[in-house]
Amino acid sequence: MIYDDESAEQLFMDAKRVYQDRGMMKWIGFYLSDHTAVLDKESKERNRINDEKEQMTVEEIGETLQRAYLQNKRIAIQLEALDSEGNFLDDLVGKIVGQREERIYLNEEERGMLHLEIEQIHHVEVLNPKKILSQKIIK
Repeated sequence: MIYDDESAEQLFMDAKRVYQDRGMMKWIGFYLSDHTAVLDKESKERNRINDEKEQMTVEEIGETLQRAYLQNKRIAIQLEALDSEGNFLDDLVGKIVGQREERIYLNEEERGMLHLEIEQIHHVEVLNPKKILSQKIIK
């Protein structure tokens, strides 16, 4: 659960009123460090800037999309769209599930099914498979 400053202060005051033992001070220190870590992470995500990738031709985009579809590979798509500050949006990551005329259907990992016009695409690349296990399993 993520707390804003006001609710965190209320939680602290409630805990302080209920718990009077010396161990409470140690707990508050852990809580505050966790709270600070969450705030730092959120701040980094808000301040992240996506670099512009190389502009691809319509032919290059079409070939890459076709290869990804035929091989059932994950792709990352950078759209031509910019955010309010003039930065590129986060890449759309997923698998192509279909195509019709100049439109593709992308099963995006976070947003679900998306319909995109090929002319909206700035850059597309085929991704390596996700790593499921990062360590060897020892029996």
